[in-house]
Amino acid sequence: MTDEKVLAVFLSHSVSDLHGLEPKHFNDIARAQLELRREPARAADLGSLATCFRLVDDPQEADIHLLPLTWNWYVGSSRVQMVGEAVEQGKRWGKPIVLFSTGDYTAKVPFSGLTIFQPCAYRSRRFENGNRVFAMPAFIPDFVQLYCGGQLPLRQKGPRPVVGFCGLAGGKWYQLAYRWMKLQAHRAAFRLGFNPWEPPPFEPTIFRRRVLALLEACPDIECKFILRDRYRAGYRAPKKDPFHPTRLEYVQNMLDSDYIVCMRGGGNFSVRFYETLSLGRIPVFVDTDCMLPYDHVLDYRTMTIWITKEKILEIGSALKAFHSSLTSDVFSHLQQQCRQLWQEMFSITGFYAHFHLHW
Repeated sequence: MTDEKVLAVFLSHSVSDLHGLEPKHFNDIARAQLELRREPARAADLGSLATCFRLVDDPQEADIHLLPLTWNWYVGSSRVQMVGEAVEQGKRWGKPIVLFSTGDYTAKVPFSGLTIFQPCAYRSRRFENGNRVFAMPAFIPDFVQLYCGGQLPLRQKGPRPVVGFCGLAGGKWYQLAYRWMKLQAHRAAFRLGFNPWEPPPFEPTIFRRRVLALLEACPDIECKFILRDRYRAGYRAPKKDPFHPTRLEYVQNMLDSDYIVCMRGGGNFSVRFYETLSLGRIPVFVDTDCMLPYDHVLDYRTMTIWITKEKILEIGSALKAFHSSLTSDVFSHLQQQCRQLWQEMFSITGFYAHFHLHW
């Protein structure tokens, strides 16, 4: 989309303050720049995280002041005051102050004047509390390289759309009731200040089930749905095996479909959305006040079936109309566009190569 630009980065804490902390607590930019300073020979391995950022020691020379640790670490280790000190420092220099938050739950940051990046941001809160909030992708491996030998498998356009979904959207009534009760407990804890992380506004598994039922009720749509009653079908491991049978079934469901239903889970974002694009499939994106990466420069509605929560009853007709409007050539080209979008903007290299577009 645009030429890369090198951003000068000043870390808001001294390197001595960061000594001994685990790498997982750092955001990508800080972790890469600290590694690069220790081992300059690793520059080529770090890709855009080395070429698009430059660590500086002079706060006045910096383009951005970066809080090197995630908001999750500051909250979990009771070090929120460190963020406040860094914010005041950044304001004195008149520099943008950048904070990353990870995980499913929304960051409730009690400071103003920051630029916050998180995957689960709500669009209606883009400028909440005097901050600027942007979405970041869920970073995933390249599915075409991992599962397809590096060759994008294109589908031919059929007379009716084939829509897929494999994931947590099923369960007995008592399982769904248990999930609903867990949500109520989370809401109470959040309201009373015992839990700092904001819960979903509705039970996501029940919502997913309702959305998929609407599509199944459409006779002109072929649905390939695999409904799990547990996350990842109950597969638990410290390090997930990308070739575990349940994972291969998940990927095959995408490969066998034209469109993939992408909607929120516990957090207000969809990892499936990025996996779908990586495989060159077309998302049916259910918008629940979602913020997507670079939505200030990208028009997502040209390459997805975009349906808001308020118009969810129209999801079947929207999918049919979209599919009917495409010629066979345009259908193939759109799959390639989806793949290209992930490569250029949502892979870890692509996202950080365009990071300067936020200013």
